[in-house]
Amino acid sequence: MMAKKMTMFAAAVMLIFALSAISEAQEQIRYDGSAPIGKLLMPKAAQEFEKRENVKFDLHYKTTGYGIEKLLADGCDIAGGTRALEQSEKDKGLVETEICLDGYVFIVHESNPIKQIASEQIEDIFKGKISTWDELGGPKGNKITVISPPADTGYYLTAKKVIGFNALPENSMEVNMTTEVYTSVKAYPFSIGLTSHADIMDKKDVKLLEILHKGKRAKITQTHIYFGTYPYRQSLYFFTKGEPVGNVKKFIAFFTTKEGKSVIMESGFFLLPPK
Repeated sequence: MMAKKMTMFAAAVMLIFALSAISEAQEQIRYDGSAPIGKLLMPKAAQEFEKRENVKFDLHYKTTGYGIEKLLADGCDIAGGTRALEQSEKDKGLVETEICLDGYVFIVHESNPIKQIASEQIEDIFKGKISTWDELGGPKGNKITVISPPADTGYYLTAKKVIGFNALPENSMEVNMTTEVYTSVKAYPFSIGLTSHADIMDKKDVKLLEILHKGKRAKITQTHIYFGTYPYRQSLYFFTKGEPVGNVKKFIAFFTTKEGKSVIMESGFFLLPPK
């Protein structure tokens, strides 16, 4: 009799553990995709959301394209993107939700004497029409090395549209993730890097170039991003397989709350205009 009771007790304990494991699996949100979103926005957002809901996060990041592949293969619940979905991706059942805005910034090595650059000059650099720093009033005889996010990132694809180039110039480098542009610019004194404002807003060891657009100084602020007077902005998205449901839906909705908007701004991103 005692042995039978012990067996029943052991079975009950195993059942509790099994149910607990199932519950825990149901309360996990898996993220993959855009590195700026995954590295700069998601940790703080996940921390705040976990205070509201009994949810744990599994965070990985690389590029927008990689995240979409993982989402289609059921390797994550949310993919982060720095571009909108293509029609072919929507045809596969993916749904996009715009979360916030980001601003492209252009950074150079801290030793570079250049402080300001016009949007026309940026376009010419990325088209290869300007290839040396002395053409911009900088040190003579030094070629400009363009450091860019990889070609499958939303940052790169959107940059082609907002800057106006088809392919990077000859003397350029692609890093593995957008968030690696900063460290590469630090290592190359004659480089210029295209990256996210959120990634360098608190960095003191690179120089953020001031932008002149249509003859006027364009500051990267909430107001200028909001109204589009800063020329280099883009939307950030969450992608889901079908319409979001359950905790995923709650998490996406979190970014419309006061706390969620605070996370966006504290992370270096910008709020969406009211609809």
